[in-house]
Amino acid sequence: MTEQRQHVRYQVEFPATFAGDHAGIATVYNLGIAGCKVVSDLAVKRGALLAVQLQIPKQTTAITIRAATIRWTMELEFGIEFLEMQELERVRLEQFLATQVEIVA
Repeated sequence: MTEQRQHVRYQVEFPATFAGDHAGIATVYNLGIAGCKVVSDLAVKRGALLAVQLQIPKQTTAITIRAATIRWTMELEFGIEFLEMQELERVRLEQFLATQVEIVA
C-alpha cells in the first residue's frame, strides 16, 4: 500500500458509528481532518458510502461526517475518507485534532 495521505493523522482510540451502504459500530484508531482508520467486526466493501458519527471523548455530541467512502480494507480494518461535513463539524474536528500530539507515522 503506497502512502498517499495529504493530512497528518493522530493516534486516537474512541468509538464511532456508521450507516449507509454498511451500518455498524467501529473503533477509530487514527484520525486526521480528511479521514480515519477504524476496526469493526463488520466486513465492508471498498468504495462503499457511509455517514459517520465520531464519538469523541469529553464531547457531548458526536461529530457528524455526512458523507465518507471506504478507501481500503484489510480484514476487519478499513480506511475512511471524509467527503462532506458541515463547516461547524469541520471546526469541531480541527479543534479536537489541535489537542492531539502523538502523530501516527
